Amino acid sequence: MRSRNLLWIGLCLLLLAACGNNEDTVAAKHNTNDEIDQQIQEKLPIDWVIEEDEEETIEAEKKAKSASITTEMEENTASDTEEDDTTPENEKTDSLASYTNEEIEYARIWLQLGPDHEIDELNVRHIAEGEPLNPNWESSATYPEDVIQLTGSRLVDGSITYSGNGDGTINRYYVPLRWETNIPNDFSEEDIKIFTESFITTTKLITIDPAEGQEVISLIEKINNGS
Repeated sequence: MRSRNLLWIGLCLLLLAACGNNEDTVAAKHNTNDEIDQQIQEKLPIDWVIEEDEEETIEAEKKAKSASITTEMEENTASDTEEDDTTPENEKTDSLASYTNEEIEYARIWLQLGPDHEIDELNVRHIAEGEPLNPNWESSATYPEDVIQLTGSRLVDGSITYSGNGDGTINRYYVPLRWETNIPNDFSEEDIKIFTESFITTTKLITIDPAEGQEVISLIEKINNGS
């Protein structure tokens, strides 16, 4: 009887031990699973952040590349436009390359200021500083600088008397081509001096257009630079 009781007690202890081991194993497995889940949960957001950062980086690179391409296209377009703008100007300049600056100047001035463009010839006269405006009068005022006088072959063609400033502008002297038709008969020597001096004090600064083309060439070919 006593042996049987001991046997039952032993069996109970074994069962209790087995249950305890199972609970420990389950608890250990549960703890391990929790640790794995925690690691996974900690790891996943990091991966997601990395993926999001990579996407943002790729998107930024795309935008930067697109902006670079756009800028390059705009620069190429601007360059093409500049070439288009400058090419005709170069061609115009080349058309006058065989002529001197003085010839181009005379033709441009007559083209802009001359009363008649359909002239037979364009005469050029150089007048030195100190020469009288009217050589026939001793009391005539004198030119304060070297001037150039352009005339046609006929009186009706008119005249232009000027001095160049070397910057695309001229000082125009509005002196008549025929003095005898512009002076009253009763003028004294003093009157003539005052009258001629008025042409010096009333000069006008004029900007000459840089004209090009066949009209300029046609006038250049009619130049008669006699003096």
